[in-house]
Amino acid sequence: MECPNLQGLISNHEPIELIDVRSKNEFAAAHIPGARSIPFGELAAPKIYRKLRPTKQIICIISDGGHLQASLATGILRSAGCLNAFPLSGGMKDWIARGLPIRRKRFSAKARANLRGLALPMMAAVAAAALHERIVATLFLAIAGVLLLTPRFSSGKRVRQRSRIGRKDAIRRFT
Repeated sequence: MECPNLQGLISNHEPIELIDVRSKNEFAAAHIPGARSIPFGELAAPKIYRKLRPTKQIICIISDGGHLQASLATGILRSAGCLNAFPLSGGMKDWIARGLPIRRKRFSAKARANLRGLALPMMAAVAAAALHERIVATLFLAIAGVLLLTPRFSSGKRVRQRSRIGRKDAIRRFT
């Protein structure tokens, strides 16, 4: 199935199921609105035959860009009884290249807060680099790196680490 044909079916609200066989992270980064994520590894598992029911509904299989994975997934679905399963030609790469609508997973509130905390040192680093102040830019990038790697505790309490040696052992060592 070609991308413009699929876009027409989606725009006309035709009954079609979209199955994205890319990884969960790739799906979260960008996917076709209304698509369902079933990574190829899960789809290739033998237990999928118990979950799928034979249907005559049109199913479009979406992969990254290679036709091989989508074709294999289509074969798996057809052998499970989904006779109208078709791979999307060109996959997500072609879909995005054509400027067709995509949906992205939103960041969690904690991730957005962490990104906001990095914004100021990153902007300062860019400004310093634009002014050819390499040492200052490097300093701001180092600050951003430290902020990125610093663990943030949601409750505000620091976790106390227990000593590996017992109290009696500690007393024996110091006496």
